[in-house]
Amino acid sequence: MRNRLIIGMDGGGTKTRVNVKERPDGETLFDQNFGMSNYNNIGVEGLKPVFRQIYQALFSCFQEQLQDAILVLGSAGVDRPKDVEIYLSSLKESGFTCQTVVVNDAEIALVGGNGDRKDALMIAGTGSIVVGIDSNGKIVRSGGWGGWISDEGSGFQIGRQAIAVVMQEYDKVIAPTSFTEKLLAHFQLTSPEEFMDLLYLGDTIPVDRVASCTPIILEAWAQGDEAARTIVEAELEKLVRLVVGISRQMGSENFRLSVAGSLLTKSTDYFRSLKEKLRMVLPQVEISAPLYDPVFGAIIIGAGYK
Repeated sequence: MRNRLIIGMDGGGTKTRVNVKERPDGETLFDQNFGMSNYNNIGVEGLKPVFRQIYQALFSCFQEQLQDAILVLGSAGVDRPKDVEIYLSSLKESGFTCQTVVVNDAEIALVGGNGDRKDALMIAGTGSIVVGIDSNGKIVRSGGWGGWISDEGSGFQIGRQAIAVVMQEYDKVIAPTSFTEKLLAHFQLTSPEEFMDLLYLGDTIPVDRVASCTPIILEAWAQGDEAARTIVEAELEKLVRLVVGISRQMGSENFRLSVAGSLLTKSTDYFRSLKEKLRMVLPQVEISAPLYDPVFGAIIIGAGYK
């Protein structure tokens, strides 16, 4: 008799990865990428076509086994019971009748990064968040409340601050930077005034587009540009404060901090500087690359329901 299927889903703003196993240490039975499934990007109605496609692909492989499966979806922006219900309803309407669990994508990244539901995780990419497990086994968080008020140390905040600096230079408030012309070229603008069209004409803030200029600022920082240094160093300090906050919530200064997100996994200088700053404040924290990827974290969580 075959074991119950565990379906792990990592739903993001660019793609949704789906992985299926019968146990965490077992054979991978299915591993494919599908379209984005963050309803903050594509709307509630945009979820169903993606989930239907996933359901059909899984059903063609596993048939009636799907009915008894356990599905764990980790998705960005799952912060309130309302968000969980939106995903549960969309999955059900798309064909899934199996047991389903919906959590924030930071939770599956934490479990995957540390190999179990323990310690802490920092994500710093377009947005940012730090999550951890406290002494009662409860997940706690620091940051990650969106670009308007939070997402410290993220690509969006670095990009936003860089655009603000360009406008200050344009107003003769500060000296010229080494990255102004590069930013204008990146966004295909002829004048800093055109940033107003980029930022304010749409119904929502173009978070991904603003964050896309981060590599330019990191390069300027590495080359000693003073304005870039001020921006990046300030955002790194904010990330450290998020870790201090999670340490207080966890009631511990001795834990493993797994990292995820492009700023920490692709920028060696940013990661190294963060480690140095964190070591000054919380020397016992072990900041490390993740052990496993987030979708495997969803598999581990699912195995706990068997």
